Amino acid sequence: MQKDILKKHLVTNKTKDYTYLIIFFLTFSFFIFFVIRPNLVNVFSLQEELGRLSILDEGYENVIKKIINIQTFLETNRNDLYLLDQSISASPQINKLVQDIEIAATESGIILNQVDISEVSLKEKEKRKTRGTLLVNMQTRTGFTEARQFITNLILQRRLKTLKHITIDKSEKSSSKSAGLDIQIELEGYYL
Repeated sequence: MQKDILKKHLVTNKTKDYTYLIIFFLTFSFFIFFVIRPNLVNVFSLQEELGRLSILDEGYENVIKKIINIQTFLETNRNDLYLLDQSISASPQINKLVQDIEIAATESGIILNQVDISEVSLKEKEKRKTRGTLLVNMQTRTGFTEARQFITNLILQRRLKTLKHITIDKSEKSSSKSAGLDIQIELEGYYL
């Protein structure tokens, strides 16, 4: 008898509605947890990845623009690149630096009493990341206009040089037009 009562209750509209609601809820829950949720997680992760890739793309685009600008600069200045090699040479080239100093001294009419060149390693095996420097100390006894002309001649030459220190001293107490000045010049030359 209980079976009959149970069958009657199961066949009623209220029970059918609840059964359909429960089955619908279980099916809907299944789709939410196993179909919709993974797709939503995938969409959000792809959206985040898209944001990162757009930032990376923008960075690459900036690098490509810089490369194009450098290439354009090199193409427009291709004929003048030899000047760069003359201004900062790949090796110390002490002989050319001494020759530049000698030409400047000859053109200005001074005689250098002493020229000291710093020690330079010509057998460097590793490539340096900074430019190399070559220090030259010079001493002369001459007039002011000749010294000024000598410095001007040094500056106007193609090889890049920096005057680090200049000392001008008058050795005699009395001054006259022919009085000589003791001049010490510290010059710094560069190479790659």
